[in-house]
Amino acid sequence: MTPVAFIGLGAMGSRMAAALLAAGFPLTVYNRNPERARPLEAKGAARADSPREAAAQADIVISMVTDEHASRSVWLDDKRGAIHGLRAGAVAMNRARSHPRGHGRLLRKSLAAM
Repeated sequence: MTPVAFIGLGAMGSRMAAALLAAGFPLTVYNRNPERARPLEAKGAARADSPREAAAQADIVISMVTDEHASRSVWLDDKRGAIHGLRAGAVAMNRARSHPRGHGRLLRKSLAAM
């Protein structure tokens, strides 16, 4: 199956990641607070130390974070951002709550960073 990275393990993200793991997808997870990853690790997920590391392990990268600021942080950080770990041809999905203009800004910055 296709390897997946999941960034952001809050109320929604942890449940979505658990469903992917239960469906048999190889899963790498990242959360600012590593304790949030422990239940998924116990079920077989790998835990990454940064969004970049998580993205480097997957063909599909999903982020489920709170807002545009958190999205910029996990995707675009110069050293740890997921955008810098994406494999060629990977699918990146940002599921943050944000105004459509915020998603557009993130997309433009992501493309510029690649």
